[in-house]
Amino acid sequence: MTHTEPTGQWTEETAQWYADNYGNWPTTRMPLDAVEWRGEETVVDLGCGTGNSLRYLATLCPTGRLVGIEPTPAMLAIARHQTDDAGLSDRIDLQAGAAESIPAPDNSVDTVLAFSTYLHWQDIDSSLVEIARVLKPGGRLLLSEEPENLNMHNTTLAEIESRLSRAGLSVVTTQQLNDASVVCELIIAKYLDPVTKADT
Repeated sequence: MTHTEPTGQWTEETAQWYADNYGNWPTTRMPLDAVEWRGEETVVDLGCGTGNSLRYLATLCPTGRLVGIEPTPAMLAIARHQTDDAGLSDRIDLQAGAAESIPAPDNSVDTVLAFSTYLHWQDIDSSLVEIARVLKPGGRLLLSEEPENLNMHNTTLAEIESRLSRAGLSVVTTQQLNDASVVCELIIAKYLDPVTKADT
């Protein structure tokens, strides 16, 4: 994101600071508004943070299965507390986990969300292979990052797209989203059937 993030190990204090300042950042919602949704989708949010994206998505997928994966225990606790306060604990399943080892069966997910988390994965290529594993044929990945962070990490959209392709994910479109002064790049990629190379 375009803000200063805590360095080192996350504590309860730094997680709360992040939640207070950026838990409802526009980038948690902008990519969700940019695409169409079916009410019954199964969605996994990698690095779900405070869970704001999934709580917003609950109205767009009223009968869907919404799962948040968060590797930071302090942040996961905040997500669970805020989701409970919103009365959505029965709709949103928040689990400990990481992008490199997604706790979901093969070919079980319609959409994977990766909002401002790609640059923080410990092993990007393994994470993308995991995403391809859990997606249904025709399932999609919504991956967003803010331009300033891409520049800071010397990462380009072309590099991300190349890695997606190597993992078996076909880029559908790349677009820039704007909300007042907040900008993010959104890549939409699909997992194609490995045999037919098509949606099923």
